Amino acid sequence: MTSSPIVLFVGDDASSTQIAESLLHRLVGDRVEIHTAGAQPPDPGGREDQMLVMMGLDPAHEERLSVRALNTSDRVIILGTSLDVARVPGRQYEEWDLTATSLEQRVETLAAELISSTDPSNRAPRAEVKRFRLVVQQIRRRLAMSASRRRDQFARRRASARQRVRNRRRNRRDQRGPELPS
Repeated sequence: MTSSPIVLFVGDDASSTQIAESLLHRLVGDRVEIHTAGAQPPDPGGREDQMLVMMGLDPAHEERLSVRALNTSDRVIILGTSLDVARVPGRQYEEWDLTATSLEQRVETLAAELISSTDPSNRAPRAEVKRFRLVVQQIRRRLAMSASRRRDQFARRRASARQRVRNRRRNRRDQRGPELPS
């Protein structure tokens, strides 16, 4: 039996790497060892930490990028194209431009590659494929739900702002009093 591959997500901030780690772990389980590292030192108590805690992730889990982390990883995923990461020979490096495609899509593709590479027959069993698809559907549903919530919130804010403008105009008109004919 081959050892499980080790994937290292590297990013500017803790939030994107930990979200990617969480998504990948949901899709592949324990078949892949997943690590994260930040190019910048962690900022304890910052906005990113609050966001990670709200998502159920552990902000203290983030480590600073080190040569050791690069040496022990089989695959290094760099989140963003502006990040300069040292290259260690024998490792597979990928730079993900998250402005072009979503993090979710990239992680799904990575999970499919990793599942097929860890399965000795290079084909995941039907139950695994079904589970993988169900998890992907759940993630998509959650993301779509949050997107629809954001749209609804935006629409409510916009309607509220329009109502405030109407009220201001009405108040100004009332304060001026009736127009006198000339």
